[in-house]
Amino acid sequence: MDRRNLTSGIMKIIIALGCLYLAISIGDHPLVGVIYGLAGAIGAGGIFATFRYFYWSKHRVEYEVKLEEERIEQQDELKQMLRNEAGKYTYWIGLLIIAVSIFIYSILELLDKMNAKPIVIFLSLYFISQVIIGIVVYNYLLKRYE
Repeated sequence: MDRRNLTSGIMKIIIALGCLYLAISIGDHPLVGVIYGLAGAIGAGGIFATFRYFYWSKHRVEYEVKLEEERIEQQDELKQMLRNEAGKYTYWIGLLIIAVSIFIYSILELLDKMNAKPIVIFLSLYFISQVIIGIVVYNYLLKRYE
């Protein structure tokens, strides 16, 4: 495991602690919840990266085997093609979702029924759906070509 990963993990933890300090010092500002969430997300990523560094430092042989498998997996031509196809299909499905959402939000704006909460929920669901759709399409294509 590279020393950069440890440095990155520690930097994320420091940034998370800074966000946590900022959120505590601000008090009752409306953005405090967002800052707490940011601190938690960055902190969890930093803790996980630091843990991985120490874990793989103790298991060097297994880490080398894992890296070799990843290199072989990344260079497999069929899987490269399938990743490209999955990305293309995910992109087109995403465009369709965005087009429909523009239409729906335009209607909501005309009816004066629009506020920010549904938009945030929708964008969160959209992000999750893009990830899930990419995985599902990739697995479907992988089964079809095997």
